[in-house]
Amino acid sequence: MFRCLPLLLLFTQGLLAAEKVEKVVGVKMPALGAESLLQTTGGLLLILVLIIGGAWLFKRYGNLTLGGKGIVKVLGGASVGARERVVLVEVERTRLLLGVAPGSVRMLYELPAVEASFQQQLSKAQDTQAQNADEESAP
Repeated sequence: MFRCLPLLLLFTQGLLAAEKVEKVVGVKMPALGAESLLQTTGGLLLILVLIIGGAWLFKRYGNLTLGGKGIVKVLGGASVGARERVVLVEVERTRLLLGVAPGSVRMLYELPAVEASFQQQLSKAQDTQAQNADEESAP
């Protein structure tokens, strides 16, 4: 009950203002009624839903690349200060560790090119290990 009191006071002032204008000017002003309140609230809720829905869509689908694959892929990053970051990027199979600060980007380290995927490297290591085990067991 008491939560609705400020809302009631707000519309009571609107009704009183409409009556005062009618007395002074002589023109009947429409009072704020439930219909205009519902229309305004509905419009506001619609705008809020559109903003929240747009933000959700952008968050979900915003990182899609348009027009094919890009040359530069950001693999990860970490903040190392208030306005400084360290970012790992991949350019044509070469990984670069970059230091990024306001107004400057510096290459900190260049990692060698990635030759195979993790799955390929794992299967190669397992094959090598199996060959070593066979050689040790053979007389």
